[in-house]
Amino acid sequence: MASVANHYEHNTQVLNTLNVGDRVKFSRGVYKHWAIYFGFGQIVHMAGEDNDGMGSTSIHFFSIGGQRYSKAEIRIDDFWKVAGNDKADIDNSADSTWKALDPNVIVAKATSRLGKIKYNIFFSNCEHFANWCRYGKRISDQVNGTLILGALGAFASQSFTAGALLVAFFIYNVVKSDDKMEEQERH
Repeated sequence: MASVANHYEHNTQVLNTLNVGDRVKFSRGVYKHWAIYFGFGQIVHMAGEDNDGMGSTSIHFFSIGGQRYSKAEIRIDDFWKVAGNDKADIDNSADSTWKALDPNVIVAKATSRLGKIKYNIFFSNCEHFANWCRYGKRISDQVNGTLILGALGAFASQSFTAGALLVAFFIYNVVKSDDKMEEQERH
């Protein structure tokens, strides 16, 4: 119970220091949920059609917050609704690697996607969305790290072929995913 109270105080401080266009990271145990701060206590994020799985006790590999989805939606929600009992942080750490877009452009990109979209944990998840909004790059460190660890595990277990296939699959699909999204933006 004390940690929930600590999260409330911490999250209040985070909310009071958020700037429009900031990336917001919600720690949900084994994964992080990502969003863009819209302003006025609101965030834009990718969620399952009914919710982002908040309060779910089961975790599914192909899921948003433990709930299975093939479709999701980009929507604007209250910061506190999304935070729930989880810890939130401002995380613009990639600013040191990539140039952040203007805050108005970030929010315009985020709101341009409002509505139903397809969800894919490897190529179109909440972190891909937040990074695309802020930096124009569809990258998920959570997914990249998991795939790299899987490939290293396969190499370490002397399954060179499995590791090589996993790396090739990842690279091919990242390029394919970026090409698809760029094509959608042109239309």
